[in-house]
Amino acid sequence: MNTVLTFLRDHRERLALARWGVPEQLTAVLLTPRFQASRHVIAMILPAGKAEPVLVAKAPRLAHDGAALTHEAEILRALQDGEGRGIPQVVAFAEVSGFPLLIETALNGPLMDRAAVRRNPTHCSELGLRWLLSAATPSRGELDEVAWARLIAEPAAAFATSFPLTAQDEAALNQTLEWAAHLRGSRLPLVLEHGDLSHPNLILCRGGGLGVVDWELARLDGLPGHDLFFFLTYVAFARQRADEVSAQVAAFRAAFFGTEVWAAPYLARYASQLSLSAEQMRALFVLCWARYTWSLWERVTRAEAGTGDDGERAAWLRSNRYYWLWGEALRNVQHLSLP
Repeated sequence: MNTVLTFLRDHRERLALARWGVPEQLTAVLLTPRFQASRHVIAMILPAGKAEPVLVAKAPRLAHDGAALTHEAEILRALQDGEGRGIPQVVAFAEVSGFPLLIETALNGPLMDRAAVRRNPTHCSELGLRWLLSAATPSRGELDEVAWARLIAEPAAAFATSFPLTAQDEAALNQTLEWAAHLRGSRLPLVLEHGDLSHPNLILCRGGGLGVVDWELARLDGLPGHDLFFFLTYVAFARQRADEVSAQVAAFRAAFFGTEVWAAPYLARYASQLSLSAEQMRALFVLCWARYTWSLWERVTRAEAGTGDDGERAAWLRSNRYYWLWGEALRNVQHLSLP
């Protein structure tokens, strides 16, 4: 903590902190995310005597594990050309005391937590959809063979070779790739993809828009639909107060499958703006949950390299809600509510 504050003090002029409205007297509050795939510690940098942060500092738990922070810094810098409203700005990215340190501007406002969603689910859903449609414009290329390999084929192969597949897992993987095949050669547009569009990464900004933080999983040229399905599923959990996996699966079903579900208008508007067919939306829906499950496995095995065993980690993944949503998506994708 003191290291971060000392760095800011010693480099105040070089970092032009006054331009960001950062006063000289600062304090810090340390946050330590506890979810299993977390790789970072976070410090909120506040003006002395104030309650709202002006900066956020992120460092890896392990000194050698700076790849995700490097990636986040690159993404945020690429978005700082006028596209990035509601997105933090990079103030500094440097090695400090042997650790990579990323310092960003803070986005202030209440979190779009579950209570906020329940108070006004329509408003929160509209904010999310507007942000998603803005992020999807302009197009960032098309799903050519290079993008296909990077976004689908290579992550699937990595999961298949490193995860202890059961017959059920292997069937799910094969079915996913069959659905994904519908996208090849279809001139699918690529979009900005955040990768984890849910609490606590969503902020109801003072100006009325949506703020989005934590960009370590992001892609500048990702798959459309991923963030849409992920965000609406978070809203579904919040609406139903779904904490246990069984309740979350039920909320997921109620949001997406059937003829009169609440998520249908949001799917329709998104598909219309991006000119996505019903078949493409179904394939993207399956891939959302498959890709997130694959990435969870990759992150937890990297974070715990050399500790535990794959059997324990595989049991953890199979109990995770996203593994269950992947299976649920495969079983019900034909009933996805689409125009």
